[in-house]
Amino acid sequence: MFEGPDHGSAGAMERKTTTLSMLTGLFPPSSGRAYINGYDICQDMALIRHSLGLCPQHDVLFDNLTVREHLLFYAQLKGYSQEKIPAEVDRIIRILNLEDKRHSHSKTLSGGMKRKLSIGIGLIGDSKVVMLDEPTSGMDPSARRATWDLLQGEKRGRTILLTTHFMDEADLLGDRIAIMAGGELQCCGSPLFLKNKYGAGYHMVIVKDALCNVSEITRLVHMYVPNATLESSAGAELSYILPKESTNRFELLFAELEMNREELGIASYGASVTTMEEVFLRVGKLVDSSLDIQAIQLPALQYQHERRSHDWTLDDASSYSAMTDVTDFTDSGTLISEDCSNIKLNTGARLYMQQFYAMFLKRALYSWRNWKVIVAQFLVPLVFTVLALVVAKTFPGRHDSPQLRLALGRYGPTTVPVALEPGKGPLAIALAQVYSSQLAAQKAQDVSISDFTEYVLTKTEEEGGAFNERCVVGASFCGGTGKFAEVTAYFNNQGYHTAATALMMVDNTLFKMLAGPNASIMTGNMPMPRNVSESAQSQLTEGQTGFAIAINLMYGMASLSSTFALLLVTERSIKSKHVQQVSGVYLSNFWFSALLWDLVNFFLPCVLMLVVFRAFAVKAFVADNHLLPVLHCRLPYTRLTIFNIISGTATFLTVTIMTIPELKLQDLSRILDKVFLLFPNYCLGMSFSQFYQNYQFITFCTSNPMATGFCRFLNITYQENYFSMSEPGVGRFLVALSLQGVVFITLLFIIEMQCVKTLCRFLTHLARRRKQLPLIGDVALLPEDRDVAEERKRVLECQPIVESMVGSPLILQDLSKVYSSGETVLAVDRLSLAVGKGECFGLLGFNGAGKTTTFKMLTGDETVTSGDAYIDGYSILRDVKKVQQRIGYCPQFDAVLDHMTGRETLCMYARLRGIPEKYVSGCVENVLRSLLLDPHADKLCRSYSGGNKRKLSAAVALIGGPPVIFLDEPSTGMDPVARRLLWDAVTRTRESGKAIIITSHSMEECEALCTRLAVMVNGQFKCLGSPQHLKSKFGSGYTLLAKVRVDKEVEDSDLQLFKDFIESTFPGSLLADEHQGMVHYHLTDKTLTWAQVFGTLEAAKEKYNIDDYAVSQISLEQVFLSFAQFQHCSRK
Repeated sequence: MFEGPDHGSAGAMERKTTTLSMLTGLFPPSSGRAYINGYDICQDMALIRHSLGLCPQHDVLFDNLTVREHLLFYAQLKGYSQEKIPAEVDRIIRILNLEDKRHSHSKTLSGGMKRKLSIGIGLIGDSKVVMLDEPTSGMDPSARRATWDLLQGEKRGRTILLTTHFMDEADLLGDRIAIMAGGELQCCGSPLFLKNKYGAGYHMVIVKDALCNVSEITRLVHMYVPNATLESSAGAELSYILPKESTNRFELLFAELEMNREELGIASYGASVTTMEEVFLRVGKLVDSSLDIQAIQLPALQYQHERRSHDWTLDDASSYSAMTDVTDFTDSGTLISEDCSNIKLNTGARLYMQQFYAMFLKRALYSWRNWKVIVAQFLVPLVFTVLALVVAKTFPGRHDSPQLRLALGRYGPTTVPVALEPGKGPLAIALAQVYSSQLAAQKAQDVSISDFTEYVLTKTEEEGGAFNERCVVGASFCGGTGKFAEVTAYFNNQGYHTAATALMMVDNTLFKMLAGPNASIMTGNMPMPRNVSESAQSQLTEGQTGFAIAINLMYGMASLSSTFALLLVTERSIKSKHVQQVSGVYLSNFWFSALLWDLVNFFLPCVLMLVVFRAFAVKAFVADNHLLPVLHCRLPYTRLTIFNIISGTATFLTVTIMTIPELKLQDLSRILDKVFLLFPNYCLGMSFSQFYQNYQFITFCTSNPMATGFCRFLNITYQENYFSMSEPGVGRFLVALSLQGVVFITLLFIIEMQCVKTLCRFLTHLARRRKQLPLIGDVALLPEDRDVAEERKRVLECQPIVESMVGSPLILQDLSKVYSSGETVLAVDRLSLAVGKGECFGLLGFNGAGKTTTFKMLTGDETVTSGDAYIDGYSILRDVKKVQQRIGYCPQFDAVLDHMTGRETLCMYARLRGIPEKYVSGCVENVLRSLLLDPHADKLCRSYSGGNKRKLSAAVALIGGPPVIFLDEPSTGMDPVARRLLWDAVTRTRESGKAIIITSHSMEECEALCTRLAVMVNGQFKCLGSPQHLKSKFGSGYTLLAKVRVDKEVEDSDLQLFKDFIESTFPGSLLADEHQGMVHYHLTDKTLTWAQVFGTLEAAKEKYNIDDYAVSQISLEQVFLSFAQFQHCSRK
């Protein structure tokens, strides 16, 4: 198995993901070659993919396919044997531990389960080469360890290439590890090789008492380990680096320290060996010397004690100021803090205008950077408008029927029988010849016969309908022995004009005989002009032109207005809108800024379309300043599209068809017309149709007195005032559009202000008390720890509003959430908690424990079933808006807008917070610099790596320094360097007096940041306290990690002997984990000392072929995992 950690902060796109993308054929390499199973990735990718499996960094799943259907689909794509597919699918589901989710749609799976399914897709089909891009990202520690076991069991016979930001994962799984930085491979080798090459040895950390003698401790350390160096002395902690080659002297050193703890002023001490994380950071230092490894490689324990020391000196503050390079001062002359929390924020009208500017700028940037949308906004309506006007100009009217020139050629190729009857004379023969001579020019073929009637009957019997279609006219000539001859013209009576054509042929024959061969007679059919009565009747039954114009304009305008919803839908789907609300934006600013920009964006296409109307000069729309009402028909339509094309077309066609007199449905059409006024698209289409029809009525009915009389007789009504409320005026449609604007905007704000939710909560209050609240009360609390019970008692006895304003910005009182869709699930069960100022509280739990649901309730994204919470003195039930203005929120999934840069994003949120405009750029620069985002500040967020997006999301939560900050797994996807930079920023924010609530699957992160934490199990707190308190209370002894050299030929003999030795030497020791010669023991004996453990292991090192070992105090992760047995999927 091959591991590939990467310094993701070295560029905007993580290099390791780019490498995997090239290897799997997503991107072509710019140069070079790579071979997989002997095939070239540039030429043989189709062959490579038969044996290639991939788990991408982000889950790519079909929402409506089940787990089993996903695996079936991908097994078939890989060409796996059809007979073996069912068994293979069952095996993968079993090893993924997803048997109870076999028939569940992927959209119902938790984040960790989706990652498992993605791993299964990569493994299924016996893929010989499997590439896994951060496969355990988002999993809790228990699920991550289960995945490690899975991969260890599946790697036999495969080559697995895995990328990760978890260094312990790389250490445990990787047979070889490669580290990338700056797009280049920096080092490669086994974990042991890399640790020996880049590691500094052991880190001994001493927690100082008040009277600690640092110089004497240093002297004592150097006496036993001469090459030891003082790593740091900060706050309450002292750290030394002990070279690995001196491990044989550690027993004496620790024995001396243990004997003289009180005299030296040592509260506690511990040691840890070089980790892969340290190797990673040191390699990064070699690549980028600007990274302050001394500052960012401090272990979590040092963060923990450094945080608790309150003896910060002036030098510490000045060094921090120098690091952040802040030069701005507040109006009172004090230095601006990193997050600008000490600046007086804008309020009132100034804040309102600043927020409006930020929201308007966001919309403008979206339009500017999405040129395809802009082109569509201009081009699509323009095309439909041109099409509509072309129809209006070219559609013929009944009074415009042209003259029809008669010609035999109009009937296509024809056969013309020419009969010379018996007894024919010279004149008859001459006439027949002249008749036949004009047929060739008219695509006709003459047939000389003697008996016309017999010929027609015979050919009809032989050919049937084909002859009937081909034979249109004919002629028979007889007599002609004297001065007279008889000519008979025949015609097919199934044609409208065949009789006249047949007569025209004979007339032309006679004329050519008399005037010469060039003479001819042109015959035409001129329709009789309609009288006034017929014209009046046609006005009632003909509306093709107005109908065509209305239909085309409805399509064009519907597509234009639909583009305005793209950003709104995106913001809602990625939760960016919720983060903006949490950051304090007024709903009126959010929506009215969008309305203003859309009106501006709408006005330009409208002007262009009006120019087209003028250019085509369609009289109905341009005569007598008619462009003004046309513009009025369009402008109200901007924000009022509900169903767009579907609603408009269906309703418009229904009413138009029902107005046809022959259907006798006019009364129903008038009723539906009033009902359909509710639909904006219908109003638009009918406005144009009625406008055009009214113009036609006016033109005809006022043309002469007789036309006016017939219009009265036929009840043809028209409105000289085009804005009339009566039909066919368009006034009622304009009024309907205006009222729709008011109604829809009102409904919008009713929904946005959660008035409906509040009303539903009130109406269902009694039902909930009968159903859900008994459910909460009937489910017994898990056995409560004493600390949890004391916290509950303290919270329930306090005055929440006063306490929230004075000492504890966040208070939860019996907060509960029940989901009632389908089966009833108790997600959060009576949480009670108070988080004080300057406190970082960790909310831990397995996937599905209720952490994210709790965050959603506290930020207003979910309703509360029972209980309440108070933030800075305001209830989340009664004062949601005021609560949201006082919190910062980093959601679990990035809510950044791809069309904005990092700098623009932070500037927008700084303005939403109310930071005065003159300080915005300085505050943003500080936050960017503190998280090392400044190299990427002016790049679009769509180009950011996953780690950089997380840093930006965290920066959004921190900027402006709100009193309470929620961070939902903020460091997911970050490399160790970025993670520690985030820790620094969070720690400084906490020290400024803010209350921070964080969820994380990284126990190291919790130890580094949290002053207190709680483990959630099935919606309840299982334990609560400081990290050290929980470790002391729920964990005891030491953690031993040892790597034993395994000889594959001897069936792990040394490993088994070593295990027997540990279990006999340290009674009660528990084997927690075992992988490829690496064993993980929990030494539970509380009487053991560091000296005893190190002395025993040093003595056994050679005997049992121990390559490496590390001893440490039990970790917070072990405490966390000890509660795994209590977690189950749901509580009903």
